[in-house]
Parts: sequence; C-alpha cells; structure tokens
Amino acid sequence: MASSTPYLVLLLCLTTFLQAWLAAAKYPPPPPPPFELPESEVRERFSKWVIKYSKHYSCHEEEEMRFQVFKNNTNAIGQFDQQNPGTVVGRGFRPTGFQVRGSGGVRMNRFGDLSPREVIQQFTGLNTTSFNATSPTYLPYHSFKPCCVDWRSSGAVTGVKNQGTCDSAMALVAARGGITSEERYPYAGFQGKCDMDKLLFDHQASLKGFKAVPPNNEGQLAIAVAMQPVTVYIDASGFEFQFYSGGIYRGPCSANVNHAVTIVGYCEGPGEGNKYWIAKNSWSNDWGEQGYVYLAKDVPSSTGTCGLATSPFYPTA
Repeated sequence: MASSTPYLVLLLCLTTFLQAWLAAAKYPPPPPPPFELPESEVRERFSKWVIKYSKHYSCHEEEEMRFQVFKNNTNAIGQFDQQNPGTVVGRGFRPTGFQVRGSGGVRMNRFGDLSPREVIQQFTGLNTTSFNATSPTYLPYHSFKPCCVDWRSSGAVTGVKNQGTCDSAMALVAARGGITSEERYPYAGFQGKCDMDKLLFDHQASLKGFKAVPPNNEGQLAIAVAMQPVTVYIDASGFEFQFYSGGIYRGPCSANVNHAVTIVGYCEGPGEGNKYWIAKNSWSNDWGEQGYVYLAKDVPSSTGTCGLATSPFYPTA
C-alpha cells in the first residue's frame, strides 16, 4: 500500500491540473478594461498638440469635435501600447545593414484630430490615368540581389515630402517625359493647376516611360529594387498605419490599395520575421520613422504586405 502512495499523489496532481486547465479553457480570464486617460490629462495633451502643429479651428464647436476625435485616438494609442508591449517606437534614419526588429508601434502625430476614414479621404488616392507602364518584364533570378539595399545611402532618394490634403502621391513618385528641379518649381502640397511652362522648363530629369514589375511576385520586386527605387501601391487604411511610429509593419491591412509609396530598399535579416521593405511615404518626416515605413517582406500572401506587390513599376530614362 505504501509503495502505491506516490502514484496516487501523482494521479491526484494530474487530475487537479487537468481540471484547472479545462476550467481555464472554458472560462478564460476577463479582458483588461479599456484604456482611458482622465479628461483633464487629455485636454492638456490636446492643448500642447494644437500648439505643436499650429492647428486653428473656425469655432469652439469645431474645436470640441476635434478634441473628441483626439481623445479617441489618444486612448486607442494607449490601448494598443497596453496590449502590445513589445512594439517599437521609431528612431529615425537607419544606415544600410542596420537590422529593424520588432513589430510596428504607434504614437501620436499630426493626424491626431482625424479619424482613419478622414485620413483616407484626405491623404490618399490613386490617379493612374496620367501614365501607362509597359508590360511586365521578368528579370532573371541570377541577377545580382544583395541581402540589404538602401538607396538613401547612395544619395538617390530626395527628402520626404508632405503631400498635404492633396491626393498627389503619384505626382511625388512619377512624372511624364521630363521635369525641372524642385528648386525651380517647389512642391506646394495642394490641389491646383500646374504651371506647365515652369514644370517642363530646363529638364533636370528626362523620363521615357514606365516599366512594370511582374505583379504578385516579391522575388521579382526585390531584383528590381536592387537596381533602382520602385513605386508600389498599398492599402494605407487603418489606425495602426495612421499612427505608425517604427518597427516592421505587418498590418492589419488588405490588398485593396489606395495610396502610393516608393520602395527605396529592403533587408533580409537573419531569423524568422526580420525581412522588410523600406518604403518612403509622403506624409512628412513627422510620420513613421522620419517619413518611412518598414513593411514586412516575403509574407505568405502573394500580394505582399498591404498589397505592395500588386502593381509595382519604375520610371525609365
């Protein structure tokens, strides 16, 4: 009888553990309470934010409405940070070979008084009628493709622009025939009529057309990016993209693209989940990592993260 006692104790322990495990599976712990800062603290943050971004509202009612949006965004950022403690806050320009690690984080930026829907309405939009790309050209896979590419280090990338409320992402990454320098015709950032005499005078860059990269093929896209920056379309919808601050962005997003960015490099770091594209946005250097976003590379979906592989192209001189 004494010899069987240890086995009985072990059986009792296993039974107790199994009962506890089944109870936990059937009755999971309640979710944490919603994150919400005191009203007074949010108002103080809003006042500082208004000064920082030189915001002006036409009346008290508009200011109060924008405060409510700001409060919702502030609490949503706090909730995200609470639920995702391992995310990354941006630290600016990363030199070639510097490994980006960690999932994308969020922080407050100039979009603080706008809802995700308003950001999509005002700061995205595709105009693909102004040019036609040639048929996709498949590049041989034995073409030179280094592990990491960053065209910023070669001086081949201009500074990050702020497109303002003009859905001009395409104008920032593509042109037709030839174009003057930005010094001669500065970018204004609002909808209006182009001064063609200024725009086409004294060409500083002549373009013959555009060449398409085979769609839904990140391998082909990498070969193309190893030779020059490439324009891609992405889905820029969602709270996480609106307030992206750094790290590797994996979504949530879809392949329903609505915005253009320029892929200026990539890195295939060691380890699972450390591959990323370096994408230049046009929402000023206050957004993301000094205006850039690191999009997850070689994902299971053939369309790529946020649809980036659906229809890439690049200009030909």
